[in-house]
Amino acid sequence: MMRRLALAALALATLPAAALAQTFPVTLHDVIGREVTVPAAPQRIVTTSPSAIELLYAAGGVAIARSATATGVPGADAMADIGNAYAPSPELILAQTPDLIVADAAFQAHLAGSLGALGAPLVYVGALRFDDIPASIRLLGQVVGTTETAEAAAVAAEAAKAAVIASVANLTPTRTLVLVAGRDGTLSVALNDSFIGDLVGIAGGLNVAADIPQNGQIPGFAVVSPETIVATDPDVILVVVPGNTGGPSIGAMVGQMLPMLRAVQANRVHEIDLETFLQNPGPRAVEGLPVLAKLLHPELP
Repeated sequence: MMRRLALAALALATLPAAALAQTFPVTLHDVIGREVTVPAAPQRIVTTSPSAIELLYAAGGVAIARSATATGVPGADAMADIGNAYAPSPELILAQTPDLIVADAAFQAHLAGSLGALGAPLVYVGALRFDDIPASIRLLGQVVGTTETAEAAAVAAEAAKAAVIASVANLTPTRTLVLVAGRDGTLSVALNDSFIGDLVGIAGGLNVAADIPQNGQIPGFAVVSPETIVATDPDVILVVVPGNTGGPSIGAMVGQMLPMLRAVQANRVHEIDLETFLQNPGPRAVEGLPVLAKLLHPELP
């Protein structure tokens, strides 16, 4: 991921001036449907989440400030920190005198009023599904005037998805369960309308939790009991662990708790990357998607 972002920045630096030229002001609708006008090419961009900054850099943009955990882009350590992504500080954002704020549609849409009141154009991007990745990249290319770089990145993302779909097209879908382990010991399953649920479908999986009703506070997920997990009896279990639990492997714990599951017996319980598949939905999934396909279909080359 880091290498790809660095190459995107290099491509931006080496593009001829004519390729970067774009007429401003630009008026468009962001991914949550807000009409936004950007009067001039932004020079002081503040991003408010890890996904927002990674989408911006994939599009060829550069930020001056980031949220606390957004460290996955070149030069992040030198950027101003505007606080936790769940509660970015208006005061710290204002201190950067931004001429554009890029926010996260997945969990910051409710902040549109407060962020919009800071005076800079506010653009929402994000990925609730894989297809939102190229769409957000193209949008940001228009906003920051890097349409050629953004289009190349968007096309690459679409090509990666198409390649994975083609690779699993003639294979039997793998019955899959995505478990998210909470710090309080609860287990949730990803539904089809979650980001990881969408990726599982693309990668040749059949989500055995698709018919479980959503509950709890996180859209696209449902809290379940061990009995419900047993009833699904998947062929593959993908485990995502938010935060550092400091304890034993959650995948191993699932095996100990539920040894009767066919996924456990076949040694097909896999812990997958937190940031790629849950915490920072965005450009990393371009590389994560074929990894997921290989876990679901080890017969792939």
